[in-house]
Amino acid sequence: MFAKDVLNNLINKMYSWLNHIRIIYVLSNIIVLPAIFIPGIDFLANISFLITFFSLVNTNIFLSLVVCFILIIKNNSNYRFSLLLKLKGKELSKSDDECVYLYAWCTILRYFLIGMALNQIVQFFK
Repeated sequence: MFAKDVLNNLINKMYSWLNHIRIIYVLSNIIVLPAIFIPGIDFLANISFLITFFSLVNTNIFLSLVVCFILIIKNNSNYRFSLLLKLKGKELSKSDDECVYLYAWCTILRYFLIGMALNQIVQFFK
């Protein structure tokens, strides 16, 4: 009786863990959908970095350093993603968890840089 309860408890925990992983996978795919449809989003993020950096360099040096750090992380993640894409292949990488998560991370960093630039543009025109 005790072993059956332990086994049922273990199966329930494993099932909830698998559901948690599926939710994260689906959310990662949802995050990257707009980036797939925007051509040149990496170029747009780099231009956004320049706008943000030059608008913040005179007013908030700490935030401009944070933006530089985010650009470095984004470029490093993008490089790692391109290496992983070559390693896994184009077809396998579309359904591979590691590729999806890494591309979602790159996309979040791109969104952050674009959002910072939009914030600086809005503040400039106020």
